[in-house]
Amino acid sequence: MKLVVLGLSLGSSWGNGHATTYRALLAAFAARGHDVLFLEREVPWYGGDHRDLVNPQFCRLEYYRDLDQLSRHREAIAQADAVIVGSYVPEGVEVARFVQEHASGATAFYDIDTPVTLARLARGDYEYLSPEVIPGFDTYLSFTGGPTLRRIEADYGSPAARALYCSVDPEAYRPLDEPVRWDLTYLGTYSPDRQPTLERLLLEPARRRPDLRFAVAGPQYPADIDWPANVERIEHLPPAEHAAFYNASRMTLNVTRDDMIAAGWSPSVRLFEAAACGTPILSDRWEGIDSLFVPGREIVLADTPEQVLDVLASSTREVGDAARQRVLAAHTAAHRAAELEAHLVEAMPRRANKNMEKRTMKLAQDQSLTLVAGGAGFIGSHLCAELLARGKRVVCLDNLQTARPTNLRLLEDHPNFEFVEGDIVNALPVDITSRAGQFERIYNLACAASPPQYQADPEHTMLTCVVGTDHLLRLAETSGARFLLTSTSEVYGDPEVHPQPENYRGWVNCTGPRACYDEGKRAAEAMAFDFARMGRADVRVARIFNTYGPHMHPDDGRVVSNLVCQALSGRDITIYGDGSQTRSFCYVSDMVEGLIALMEGDLDGSEPVNLGNPEELTVTELLEAILQIVDRPVTVTHLPLPTDDPRRRRPDISRAEAQLGWRPRTPLSVGLARTCAWFAEEIAGGDVQDPVTVPVAAE
Repeated sequence: MKLVVLGLSLGSSWGNGHATTYRALLAAFAARGHDVLFLEREVPWYGGDHRDLVNPQFCRLEYYRDLDQLSRHREAIAQADAVIVGSYVPEGVEVARFVQEHASGATAFYDIDTPVTLARLARGDYEYLSPEVIPGFDTYLSFTGGPTLRRIEADYGSPAARALYCSVDPEAYRPLDEPVRWDLTYLGTYSPDRQPTLERLLLEPARRRPDLRFAVAGPQYPADIDWPANVERIEHLPPAEHAAFYNASRMTLNVTRDDMIAAGWSPSVRLFEAAACGTPILSDRWEGIDSLFVPGREIVLADTPEQVLDVLASSTREVGDAARQRVLAAHTAAHRAAELEAHLVEAMPRRANKNMEKRTMKLAQDQSLTLVAGGAGFIGSHLCAELLARGKRVVCLDNLQTARPTNLRLLEDHPNFEFVEGDIVNALPVDITSRAGQFERIYNLACAASPPQYQADPEHTMLTCVVGTDHLLRLAETSGARFLLTSTSEVYGDPEVHPQPENYRGWVNCTGPRACYDEGKRAAEAMAFDFARMGRADVRVARIFNTYGPHMHPDDGRVVSNLVCQALSGRDITIYGDGSQTRSFCYVSDMVEGLIALMEGDLDGSEPVNLGNPEELTVTELLEAILQIVDRPVTVTHLPLPTDDPRRRRPDISRAEAQLGWRPRTPLSVGLARTCAWFAEEIAGGDVQDPVTVPVAAE
């Protein structure tokens, strides 16, 4: 099977026991013939020198920086036979929602810290898991067994809670020919609730027997601990050195956290590692330990310093040998991998039933769908939101190459909204084509719309305009949906007619750096009108002029975003040319209303329609309007005009007024105030970096 695991860490064992657990389990799971992808959140404390596994041979290890970057793995999660989310994953609740939304295979939560997790849930601490998402996992895999499993099912609604204890790789942990250096050791990260037991069962015996040798290995211990002189401190012990450490120990100590003692049936991975090395184990007491090792024969239990010293005074070699035999018989990574496989196979029918219910519900809901290609972009995200507000069921298709996924954050949980990642240059995703008959409206906004973006990959820009539009037109033909193409004022080039009516054929440089976009849109228009003339599709074509508002990208090259971000950040203002070139700025909500009016208007669709604001102003006048809002001194720098940058741009919207009854309503002062406020919040939140100075875009 294909397995995707989203865990705390695989690449670094520093300060956590998760890495060694995952390494042993997944290596054994892969050895059973399965394919494994491990996704790890990239964080500073598990990077750099703390990363001790760079290129695992048993799986693919990939890192993601945040939830937006995790979305790049949506397809792998969707195609996996099973997906596991582990405890302590950063933003684990959001990760769980993401997995449950997109996974088609079985889903599992793997809790390496079950008692700690349940204690957190009881006090309302939902750092990495919440009661809301537990029922959405097809199985809950737990480091803790016993009565806790029934509690997870009864109290939190898990359909199936199963024990999946930690384990050990017997090839990595085995008896070695090491000289004994210490009489009693302990390996573990500092924890306040473990420290009293460590004090009682190791540090106090060390004080009483200065002739014996002790060691404590692990990070994060406070500097004010009074370590006896015969206790050696090892700050960090990488997994590769664990076996040697245990083999150099005449006996090793197991200390259990309070929550795990209260729950019982919570073996530590250190138990199995030490036992696999044949090292005798001295442990604190908790319910269920006798189901794993027989006390007195395979493990020694102690409560007081006196009991510890009595044990150290006797030979315990046979206890270590017996514990090793028990581990090899029941607790190796190979045993756990077989158990994991069985648990996932058991969970698969539950997921299949959920998928069937989800498809049935969706089929009942999706009798009429609206597709918005490019729906995660600046205008597209506003269009999706408005369509949802009007009660439409919206499918957003976007490749996320130039869009900001955060544009959709407020829409993701809407019951009538669905996101499909895909590039219209390629064959449309099955999630789209399989429901062709349900689409009644198709909006095509899928193309980079600013010079820095569309000139970065001109071939892809041209293919998006031509091949992508062809794919969507054929979908419209198949589904009988009405199709709207968002074309551009760039089809007029650097116009010689002012203002520009729809019958003006333009002045476009077909070999210049903007040609991939200008000519691509002209070709897309020609194709759309050919489909209309041949009766293959009901089409609408909108020629969009300069649009601005929230969700603009700071680096998109639009003059509004350039000037607003520069003014807010207090940097020099960059103006191309002398600032006398003109634009007409339409607020995004007005533009969205125009697009919907055109789509729903009673037209024959044989002519393009200009959508934009006919109120023309110079770039210098725009800057003055922005500075009235931002109100701070600036320095203006002038640079040469980019190649083919239009000198004047203003739409003639007579056709839109006459046929649609549409005209922009938002005053520039109001729209700019909203836009400046939005950018100010983005900058304050760290979501916007200083934008790169780029040429002015037309839209």
